[in-house]
Amino acid sequence: MKAIWNQIWNQRRANAWVWAELMVVNVLLWYAIDLIYNYEGAAWQPKGYDTEGVFTLKLNNKPLDIINDEVNGNAAEDFTYLYNAIKDYPGVEAVSNYYGSVPYTDEVMFEGYAPHTDSLHVVGCKIRYVLPEYFDVFRLKPIAGRLDVEKWKYAEVPMPVLMSKELADSLFGTSGPDVIGKTCFNPYWMNKPNPSLRVTNYQVMAVLPSHKLDEYQQYEPFIYLPTPNPYPLFWQHMAIRVHPDYVAGFEERFRKDMQGTLERGMFYMDYIQSYADMKEAFDIEQGTVNYLNTAYAVIAFFLFNVFLSILGTFWFRTHKRRSEIALRMAMGCSRQGVLKHYLTEGWLLLLVAAVPALIICFNIQMGDLTVHTLMDVTSGRFFGCFLVAVGVLALIIAFGIWFPAQKGMKINPAEALHNE
Repeated sequence: MKAIWNQIWNQRRANAWVWAELMVVNVLLWYAIDLIYNYEGAAWQPKGYDTEGVFTLKLNNKPLDIINDEVNGNAAEDFTYLYNAIKDYPGVEAVSNYYGSVPYTDEVMFEGYAPHTDSLHVVGCKIRYVLPEYFDVFRLKPIAGRLDVEKWKYAEVPMPVLMSKELADSLFGTSGPDVIGKTCFNPYWMNKPNPSLRVTNYQVMAVLPSHKLDEYQQYEPFIYLPTPNPYPLFWQHMAIRVHPDYVAGFEERFRKDMQGTLERGMFYMDYIQSYADMKEAFDIEQGTVNYLNTAYAVIAFFLFNVFLSILGTFWFRTHKRRSEIALRMAMGCSRQGVLKHYLTEGWLLLLVAAVPALIICFNIQMGDLTVHTLMDVTSGRFFGCFLVAVGVLALIIAFGIWFPAQKGMKINPAEALHNE
């Protein structure tokens, strides 16, 4: 190892350019990998609920001019009939209607809640009013507490709620078992003229995993509340979980079989769509797809140039030293020993360049010059992305050394000595 260090030092003038190239490329490569992590790391995070095999069904109301008093009076009975018809359709495992923030859409309901111990500490959050079946549809499993179906009622005092980890942490400073039974209130409802609307006491029944409405978003506070009655007539967003064996072609079959059935009284079926299709359409609508395609194309072009640049540098260096390689072979050095020598030299040059590159990257991070719109800046993210960048460069260097070194080891040692 000492001999390799001495050789690097003796050739410091020539190695200075290689060192500078490695340092600059290391910084740029780290930045590119960090950018990818910001988006792909967020995409790989769980949303907090499972939308695979889930479809959204929207029932709508017919125009008011064709709805008479008799039709309007039978609305509750008609909606119950439709709900049961959907629940009994082949392949349906669970169904629930709900109101509030809808995944992969701009339909968002937002309110603020505060703990009774600090009325000025109001935390904004997304809300959903749901039936107990909603938690079966989206396979929501509490991380603390449990859902008590018997007490999941709007008229229960205090009203039970399920909240995400972020909301529990923000309101009470914890999301563990200690938060179960704690209470909060909604300042918005306190001044309502109708006393029945002045719900001032919500009690935490359970805490749910971290939530977000889309993969390319940050986690946000969420709260779930019971619906005011079993089947709210104007809350016609319905979520349907379908058995995996029935998912393929379910949308077309359901539309064909149920279009007529779901046209009853004041209701008709507007559309049915899988959450997978909703996500795809939403990402296109929000410009996420175009942005990522453009960003990744630029990064891919940059990585290709990095590959050619570093590969060419070390390929040329090793190719010029073929006689030296042959001489080492003539002096009894094994193939593995020769290859190890030049790989170690290349990786030591990378290590020397990585030290100032690390300092530069750290200052870029501290200067808030990286993209962290979706994933928080952490030491794990910083060092992880930096080590990946160094690892990629190490692999390129290894390839740039290995191939010409193999050719050099095939030169006749006598010919190499003669040339020297």
